[in-house]
Formats: sequence, C-alpha cells, structure tokens
Amino acid sequence: MPIRKIAFLGTGIMGAPMACHLARAGYVVTAWNRTAAKAFALESEGVHASDEPGKAVQDADAVITMLTDGVAVGEVLFDLGCAKAAPRDTLFIDSSSIAPALAREHADRLLALGHSSIDAPVSGGESGARAASLAIMAGGGTATFERALPVLSNLGRVTRVGPSGTGQLAKLANQAIVGITIAAVSEALLLTAAGGADPAAFRDAVSGGFASSRVLDEHGKRM
Repeated sequence: MPIRKIAFLGTGIMGAPMACHLARAGYVVTAWNRTAAKAFALESEGVHASDEPGKAVQDADAVITMLTDGVAVGEVLFDLGCAKAAPRDTLFIDSSSIAPALAREHADRLLALGHSSIDAPVSGGESGARAASLAIMAGGGTATFERALPVLSNLGRVTRVGPSGTGQLAKLANQAIVGITIAAVSEALLLTAAGGADPAAFRDAVSGGFASSRVLDEHGKRM
C-alpha cells in the first residue's frame, strides 16, 4: 500500500526541516513534539500538528520518530501508546540515533503488534536536514526498505546496510569516523599553529588533497 499520510514525532533542529520536506513532497504530514509549540510552528509550512502523539498516528500509513535517544523512542512508541494507536501494518521509521540492540528490540515489539519497521538514522546535521542531503543508513527487511524508500528519498541519500539494527550500527561506525577525524583535524591545526603557520592557510593548502574532508571544511573553520 502506498504511503500518503505520515506522522512525524520529534520536530527539533533536524526533525522540523525533515517534516517540512515531506509536506512539500505532497505527503499529509502530522507532527508532534514534546514542546508543542515546535510542532504547531510548522503549520505555516503545510504540516498539520497534534498535541498528542497517539492522535498524530491514529490514521498514519507511516510514523517517523526523530527523538533524543532510545529511551525517548521507547517511551513514545510503547509507554505513550503510539504503537497500539496506529493502524495495523503501519510502517515505523526510526531516524533517531539509538543502540542497535534496542533498535532490534523495538522492531520485534512492533512486529508483534502487526507493524513493519526500519531503523534509519541520519548523518549530515542541521545543514543536511535543511538541504535534504542527509546520509540515511537503513536497517530492516528488503521489502520494508523498498516501502520506505520513496519517503526517505525526499530527505537525502538512502542506503540499506542490512537487517534490523544495522542502520544504527552504521551510525555508530559513522560517528567513530567523524570523531576520530575531528580529533585528527584538531591536532593538525594545533601542530601548524605551534610551528608558526597560519591554520587557515593550512586548511586551504590541503583542500583537494587526501586530507580534504567535510570535517576539515566545516569543523576546521571553528577550531
């Protein structure tokens, strides 16, 4: 069944532009956020808003969560009753960053309630969310991924990396690369500055070579 109605739970710094992109793509998007004003502020962008998560999902074809952590995702889906309030066979897409084991647990619990799900954390930050250029790492079954792909393609580049939980595993690996690279860039800039070189000129000098990276371009300017 094609997806037309989407409940978007969590409209913070990244969730808000993501929800707006989906509304502009023609989906009927209903947003919810713990701070309700953040969801209702999106109404001018064509996004509907709900003051309760259960109401937001009650006629949704798909539910996207973009929340703080795994505890928040579990609370919203299960403690606040969203998983039970959603129609049977709703597609749940979790774009939050949570532990792989918890993602698999959530997938099992959703399946027991008659739903399909994928974990689809994102990388790219606020700028990537606003530009719809996020790197999206998806974990889940092939058929479920194919169902989610038309939705997620409006938000960036989507890649299935394996079964449930592997999207979150890929995000962990992504963060390891980013963290190590930030440390390396920081050390390199300190080294050049200590030796009397201009750090900004150093960044320009290595841009385009093997040391060039988005971390160097974006974070290096702030170091």
